[in-house]
Amino acid sequence: MNMNAGRRQVPASYHSYEKGSSQEEQWRKTLQEFFETAHYPEKVLQFERMGMNDFKTFNQQLKDFIRERAKNVNSTKLRKIFEIIKNAKDGRELLLAIPRLAYIVGREDIKNRDSVGLVITFLSDSILALQSNEDREGYKGIQKCAEAMVAYQKYYSDK
Repeated sequence: MNMNAGRRQVPASYHSYEKGSSQEEQWRKTLQEFFETAHYPEKVLQFERMGMNDFKTFNQQLKDFIRERAKNVNSTKLRKIFEIIKNAKDGRELLLAIPRLAYIVGREDIKNRDSVGLVITFLSDSILALQSNEDREGYKGIQKCAEAMVAYQKYYSDK
């Protein structure tokens, strides 16, 4: 499946990085480098609809992301994030969940803040890439991706 077909537009402000940029912009840059594209939100929105090879590649990147970059996010925290996303009934409720997700980052101690910030930025950027409240496929892609993140976090946890 061609990932460029029907490409969703991420706001231009998400693509500008300058020296002294905000923490969120630094997390976004890290995500773009890790997933090797500025269009990682599109991949999340297409999570259920990707072609087999695209899914295998993105799924491996997601596993590596959880293992390497989100290792300081405990299962309780990631499940809380997933519950917020899972309980949203549509794209509008997902948009309204972004401040709640930001609050989770704000409450983190300095040791875990980057890991949680990366996860929240990853999901928030995907939510912001939704084209409309009726974008059921994108909405479901975000939910399925968040569910996969919980599964991989549990798989790679030390407990």
